[in-house]
Amino acid sequence: MPQNDKLINQVVLSAGKAGLTAITPIVLNVGGNLIIHLYPHPIVARLATVLSEGNSEHAYKILNRELLVARHLQSQGIPVLRPADLVDAGPHDVDGTWMTLWNYVPPTQIESPSPGETVELVNRLSIAMKAFPNELPVLGVWERACQSAVRLRNHSDQRIKALLNVFQQVDEQMRDETRLLEPCHGDAHMRNLLPSPEGWIWTDFEDVSLMPAYWDLASFVGNLALFGGIQEPTFRYILEHPASGANLKAFGFAITARILMSTLGNLDFALAGHGDLEFATGQLERAENFLRQIDRATGAYR
Repeated sequence: MPQNDKLINQVVLSAGKAGLTAITPIVLNVGGNLIIHLYPHPIVARLATVLSEGNSEHAYKILNRELLVARHLQSQGIPVLRPADLVDAGPHDVDGTWMTLWNYVPPTQIESPSPGETVELVNRLSIAMKAFPNELPVLGVWERACQSAVRLRNHSDQRIKALLNVFQQVDEQMRDETRLLEPCHGDAHMRNLLPSPEGWIWTDFEDVSLMPAYWDLASFVGNLALFGGIQEPTFRYILEHPASGANLKAFGFAITARILMSTLGNLDFALAGHGDLEFATGQLERAENFLRQIDRATGAYR
């Protein structure tokens, strides 16, 4: 894309001013963020192309907060993708687009974590997030789902209407109990765990928010269980090992909310022509029955 080519050139120029020379830019990802390895340097540039277009000041706050969260988690001993330490990590204004710099992690093949290891990874992350000292948005990631719910409320599909009814109940309970919300990663699923030579590390802290307890655990296992059923190994591990720390009723509420957010958000996005309609439809086909199973398994609404 010509616009991306222009941004890449600007990134190389900016990096040169910071002392990084002879750069061969390697694009690793194009999406909401443009991610570029500044080869041969062990640094990755992450440009928030979509966020910056919408609201530049808001984009800066999100990216700056992401750096603060990553540094906080690192100080707590949590394995995370670290902000660049050879140069100023930012955020930097690159031709109107905000950019942050991160340490490069080479492609690595490691064994997937077991259910017990997964729960431990998420629980450690959640405990460390609770100690984050800075202000976070209240129900930040949830608010996007509320916007999707508004756009879907006139849809004729009875399955959508049924989910919207549950969504309204969950939304009311969340807003009645904001004092119980706690700092969360916000989007702690498997795609935000990066394999590295040191093991699995957490990435992508753009969605950190004050959310209900067990939100990160629910985020990790939600779609796995939605598509794999309640026998999905990590989900079963949580139910069968109370010592893993989960209050099952609170966990049931969190996973109900997470499934609603994911299903309605993905469906809204796909119907607007921007997402994977097949995946969103698969979520819709499973969600109502799955939420009933969650209630039976955890007592989320009893």
